[in-house]
Amino acid sequence: MKITVKLLLLTFGLMGSLFPLQAQMAEKAPVSDRMGSWDFTLPLIYSFEATIDGKGGSSVDLDDDLGFGFGAAYNVSNQLSLGGFFNWSYRGYEAQGPQDDGSLYRYTNSVETTTLAFNATYYILEGPATPFITGSLGYTFMDTNIQNGPSDVYCYYDPWWGYICNGYVPTRTEDGPSYSLGLGFRYDVSDSMSLQLSYNKSWVDLGNSSSTPDFDTIRLDFIFRSF
Repeated sequence: MKITVKLLLLTFGLMGSLFPLQAQMAEKAPVSDRMGSWDFTLPLIYSFEATIDGKGGSSVDLDDDLGFGFGAAYNVSNQLSLGGFFNWSYRGYEAQGPQDDGSLYRYTNSVETTTLAFNATYYILEGPATPFITGSLGYTFMDTNIQNGPSDVYCYYDPWWGYICNGYVPTRTEDGPSYSLGLGFRYDVSDSMSLQLSYNKSWVDLGNSSSTPDFDTIRLDFIFRSF
């Protein structure tokens, strides 16, 4: 928890220190010509620890970890871009829940999370250094890696390796609509490359949770622009 607070303060502090720099650069630099270009994004996404409250008093505590993804957006103007993204993360978790005798059962595992979403970003200024707000709407899939049925084995002849048998174990999955809001700062390093740092909060509508869980992330985007 202390690490999470420190990282949040560091993020907001860094964003705050960039605003005066942006104001100085806006006076000297020409308008950044983003309109009509495509942004292709490779993000590093740090997800903070989070808790999902389930039904019947159960809960899941997710570890913090790094995630990855890619995205593309079209710059409708110098201040508005529309696009979509794919995010992926693999995090450890500890789950717990009450048993019939009143005691708690606990177990640890890992969850694989994938999000596909459309997003819109509004840049406050037209210059190469600008704060922005962003929002997305999409769908999130979560694989809990909990076995959800008997394993299955299938065999086939491979032209290189001969007769091969592989196994498959079905696992429990959760999925639902997801949406997010974010605040950040963008700097156009050149006509073809930009950097974005943002803080984002997202929500996922999961059927078996007692309420809509929310997740906090810090995102560093490496953006490559193409006209």
